[in-house]
Amino acid sequence: MPNGVAARGAAKAKADKAKADKGRAERKADNFFSRLFRFIRESYIEVVKKAAWPNWSELKKFTAVVILAVVIVGVWIGGLDATLSKLTRLIGFGPK
Repeated sequence: MPNGVAARGAAKAKADKAKADKGRAERKADNFFSRLFRFIRESYIEVVKKAAWPNWSELKKFTAVVILAVVIVGVWIGGLDATLSKLTRLIGFGPK
């Protein structure tokens, strides 16, 4: 590789690093409240303007799926609990 190309690549990397360091220094100079306000403002913009919200029929379907999943998992955990309780009582480790 010719020296000119390597030198240009190294100079570009050095410039990119200096630019990144400057950006970090600017962000570090912001105080806590300005960073907090920027975070809240950007979060609000993302939620209100960029997020895709479900329509009413999708919302009902998604809610039904979540409720069904919670019931199924609850029954599963309850069944395991009852089975393991009986098993431990049979072995003699559980309360009688």
